[in-house]
Amino acid sequence: EVYQMTDRVPGRVHSIVNIHNPSIEIHRVPKNTNTGAVIILLAGGGHKRLIVGGESIDPVPYFFQYGVNCVILRYRLRSDGYNAEVDAVNDTLQAIRLVRSLADEYDFDSNKIGVMGFSAGGEPSANAALFYEKFDAENNNSTDPLAGVTSRPDFAGLIYTGPSALTKDPESVTIPKNVPPAFICSASYGNASHTVWSFEYY
Repeated sequence: EVYQMTDRVPGRVHSIVNIHNPSIEIHRVPKNTNTGAVIILLAGGGHKRLIVGGESIDPVPYFFQYGVNCVILRYRLRSDGYNAEVDAVNDTLQAIRLVRSLADEYDFDSNKIGVMGFSAGGEPSANAALFYEKFDAENNNSTDPLAGVTSRPDFAGLIYTGPSALTKDPESVTIPKNVPPAFICSASYGNASHTVWSFEYY
C-alpha cells in the first residue's frame, strides 16, 4: 500500500493506493459507552484511490461520541486491475463476516453491524446489501473458517454514492426479502441549497 499524505496537515493521510491485500482497521469505543454497534466505513475515490482522510478517518470520532465502533475497510481498486463490481463487493462482504466473527472478542453486537460508503465506496456498500445471499452460498464450505457467518449487513448508509446494480440494471436485480434498511443522502447545490433524502428498503 502507498499512503498519500496531505500537504496541509503534517502527518495526515489523505488517500491510499496500491491495495492488493484487503484489510480492516478497527477503532473501538470504551466499554462504558459501547453500544455494540459497528459501522464499516468505505471511502470513495473513483475506484482510483481511497480518500480515507475525510471519508473514513474523520467520521470515527463523531461515531465515537455515540458509542459506535468503527472499522475502516481498505478494499481493492479498479486502478490496480481489480473489478469494482466484483472484487470490491466481495471485500466488503468478507469484511462484514470477519467483523461479525469477532463480535464476542471485541464486544460487538453481531446484529448491529453495517456499512457506510461514500461516493465510490457507496457502490460496494449498496451491492453488499443486495448480494449477500449469493456470497454466503458460495463461501460456505467446510474449509472456510468463516463458514456459517453471514455477510448480510444489518444496515447500509449510502452517502453521495455512485451507481449500484439497482441503478445500472434494475430489472436484473432480485431484492432479498430481508434486505437491510438503507439511509441514502446526497446534496443539491443549485442556488446554494442542500437537499437530503433518506429512506429504508422493505
